[in-house]
Amino acid sequence: MRIGIYLGDIKKPASVGDLTFEMSFVNELLNQNTQHKFIFYYFGTKDLFKNKENAEFVCLKYYKKPEISLYPFHVKTYKTPFCSLNHRMKKDNVNVAWFLVPYLHEHIEIPYFATIRDVSHRILPHFPEFSSNRILEKMDKKLNLFLTSATQIMTCNEVAKNDIKTLYDVIDEKITVISLPYPTWLDNSEDDIQILSDNNLSKNNYIFYPAQFWAHKNHMRLIIAAQLMKENNINLKVVFSGFDRGNKKYLLEQVEKHDLKEEIVFLDYVNQKELCSLYKNALAMVYPCLAGVDSIAALEALYFNCPVLISDHLGYNQQLKQSALYFNPLDEIDIVDKIQMLNDLSVKDDILSNGKLLIKENTCKKYVDKFLNIIDNFYLTRQCWSLKESYKDR
Repeated sequence: MRIGIYLGDIKKPASVGDLTFEMSFVNELLNQNTQHKFIFYYFGTKDLFKNKENAEFVCLKYYKKPEISLYPFHVKTYKTPFCSLNHRMKKDNVNVAWFLVPYLHEHIEIPYFATIRDVSHRILPHFPEFSSNRILEKMDKKLNLFLTSATQIMTCNEVAKNDIKTLYDVIDEKITVISLPYPTWLDNSEDDIQILSDNNLSKNNYIFYPAQFWAHKNHMRLIIAAQLMKENNINLKVVFSGFDRGNKKYLLEQVEKHDLKEEIVFLDYVNQKELCSLYKNALAMVYPCLAGVDSIAALEALYFNCPVLISDHLGYNQQLKQSALYFNPLDEIDIVDKIQMLNDLSVKDDILSNGKLLIKENTCKKYVDKFLNIIDNFYLTRQCWSLKESYKDR
């Protein structure tokens, strides 16, 4: 079959793009031996990918969709960009589509499968990144149509599945759970220890939190935890890395207010080599996020044999099982207590050995194999109608 795969808006992956689920999926899929023809659609840098024998890459362009008013000669345009992906897929004779991220600009007439990791914007609407934009309400209605019109929805665990069922009124049989794989870039990773000396870091003298500076990422609780450790003579630095999404200024003010400039290190974007070194030398990755149901960062940390301490959300419990220590993300005392538990080498060794087993079970190859199996099982159903005919409503 000719399979259209929508990747979303992809910037040139100097490093950060390779960390994404989407890029790992593409890399692994292109290594598979299959008779299917894949056409990848994305917004971003032209010629980012090279076409192959069984794969074509289409860089889409945004256009402003015209809106004609009732008054003659008066034309307005939507501020929201628009591209008729539906038209392009039909032109390319796509039999079935797979969306690795939601596409909300228009209804898709081709049968499609949809991947969605979580619906945190509905569960935690009080956070500014989820509530400040009035467009979110309209977008959520489009997401509802997108999910309910999908042939099948793929998500990462039972917590995410139940959230989708409850919030978007989707029947159980339409949702398939496939565990999140670790990113493929890890298998060819290299170190750059310069990032450590540049920031006065050494092995096991810091905890690491790689997360963009959104409010829901809850960096604030680690700032308070750093203050608590300082008061109790626990000599550990806290290292943050990520792009600023509007909350960094506030966090810097809080660090100054609590006199923690020596205890907390703010890094911006770090490349893969730097990230590798930060994981390998950290005492632990501590992840107090208040949203989401799974974590790519946790899989990265476990791959590099870095202990994972993470929010005690049911989603993270289902993803990581016995491979992490769990804490109340709103309780800095609990966070520090869990950090201190790593002094017991038997506890540390236990979660790391479980982590190695988890990594082996969550490869991108296994994920792609399940994807191809789902596509193959749909083939007989897709034979029931033509690509070229126009069909009347029932």
